[in-house]
Amino acid sequence: MSSNIRNLLLNRNLIWAFALVACSAGSYLAGSLLQDRAMPSVVARLDKLQTTLVAQNSEFQEARANAERRIAVMAARVEEMKAALVQMETWQTSLEEMGGEAPFKPVSADISSPALGYEGEVAGERVDLIAELNLLTARMNQRFKELQGVADALTREGAESMYAPSGWPVDSRRITSYRGFRKDPFSGRRQWHDGVDIDGAMGDPIYAVAPGVVTWSGRRSTFGELVEISHAGGYVTRYAHNSLNLVAVGDYVQRGQEIARMGRSGRVTGSSLHFEVLRNGVSVNPVDFLRRTP
Repeated sequence: MSSNIRNLLLNRNLIWAFALVACSAGSYLAGSLLQDRAMPSVVARLDKLQTTLVAQNSEFQEARANAERRIAVMAARVEEMKAALVQMETWQTSLEEMGGEAPFKPVSADISSPALGYEGEVAGERVDLIAELNLLTARMNQRFKELQGVADALTREGAESMYAPSGWPVDSRRITSYRGFRKDPFSGRRQWHDGVDIDGAMGDPIYAVAPGVVTWSGRRSTFGELVEISHAGGYVTRYAHNSLNLVAVGDYVQRGQEIARMGRSGRVTGSSLHFEVLRNGVSVNPVDFLRRTP
């Protein structure tokens, strides 16, 4: 091969080598240039991601703090409800002393059960507290209903003791005729007697045995001079054979107030008081009320 041909081949190889080097250098430079241009975008993304993570962490911490605060409030509420139940049991004791046996069982042994505690993780605490709150709420509602029932019954009993007839209408304690069948002093026949007759002296004071409103004051057939008083609870009391009535229809009288004077008006054999008690329009035995303490 001639020297010219060898030189041509050598030069061609050098050209190709140079071209390869140039291409490699260009690719490197282009890649570097592209990388330099993309870097700010990557950094920006990383910064944004970091900011997001910081914000999410802050939100998580705030949510956890809020949850812990709610748990603290719920725990305090549980303790308040337990204290309220203890107070209810105190009321129960008082009601028992006032009205006898209580209609329900104490629950103090149940409300402090370890199974209802609120120790542990936040989520677990919240679930336990909600369960305990629900249970305590149900128990308190039931206890309130029971206490209300007892209180209502005691209120009715207490109110009745205030307005029901009780005690003697005169100072004398000598009953000459009881309620029931008896021999009529005028006809001699067996006859029903609705009230009791209490012996006494002419002019002895007659007292109201319960507070109420006078619905009759005047003469009425065999009763003679009669005072009739209507009381709360459906009670009516009658005081007959009086010599003088001291009250008028519509007057409000107190228990123990003097309303008349003993006499012998009407169908009677001597000075005495005929005393009757009615409940809802039905005659009842006055002796049961005479024995009561006002």
